[in-house]
Amino acid sequence: MLRLDPDGSRLGSAIDGAGRHLLDPVHTGRYLWSQLAKAEKIGLGTIVCQRIQRELGLADGLQLDFMVAGHEVDVKFTLGGNWMFPPELQGGLCLVVRADDASGLWSLGLLRVSSELMRTGANRDGKRGLSAEGRGAIHWVHRDLPLPEHALRRLPDDVVGAIFAKPSGQARTEELFQQAQLTAITTADLSAITMQADGVKRAREARRRLARRGVLVLNGSLSRDGEWASALGLPVLAPSTWMSVRLVPTQPEHDDNPTITLDDTPWRVARPGDVEAPLPAAALG
Repeated sequence: MLRLDPDGSRLGSAIDGAGRHLLDPVHTGRYLWSQLAKAEKIGLGTIVCQRIQRELGLADGLQLDFMVAGHEVDVKFTLGGNWMFPPELQGGLCLVVRADDASGLWSLGLLRVSSELMRTGANRDGKRGLSAEGRGAIHWVHRDLPLPEHALRRLPDDVVGAIFAKPSGQARTEELFQQAQLTAITTADLSAITMQADGVKRAREARRRLARRGVLVLNGSLSRDGEWASALGLPVLAPSTWMSVRLVPTQPEHDDNPTITLDDTPWRVARPGDVEAPLPAAALG
């Protein structure tokens, strides 16, 4: 597993993608796993397993989920702190996966299932959870790694409420870029607030509209935007990710802050209290 995914980025993306698939933000506007129905949460484990197998190109197992390095392995997923194991899995190898979008963390470990590692009580299906000793027996491959960031998960509830209170997808997109400046905005965020498949189109339109208020909307897929972000000392944006920042014109001889030049004028990141100034046409390019 470490050879296929040394830093865990592929697995983290697969887990996140499974959650987004069920949330279906284009049609539901949902963005948190806590918004899933009980049946959907149960089904999340199956989709996580399928996405991990597909992402890493693992062959089907004969009895268990798939093959890893010549061994059959089952996958158990939880949104909580424990997993449930059926009697027929005793003696088998299991990849245990846990994830929590509230904390933004996920983990994956390897366990040889045995009755000695289980709690004494079982549910109606005979499944049992791990005892404290069992949890200590997990060999962690990746532990408490960050899930891909989505702005809506991290913004305060009142800010998210103000965004969703806007009457249209375009208005909500513009409110998001104004409220969440210097924050990476993903296509999943845009899909949730617009409830439309063309969330990226709304972001492009927001770029034009917000420029009038001095807000520059950057897109990680554009090399020029990447150069501007770097020159302003902003975080590197991943492809298909967006970020907004308010700028103001400045005089370099009186200001040592990072700047970019737009229409022969240097601009820097605005500070609270700086007077709003519309961006020149060069910012829209």
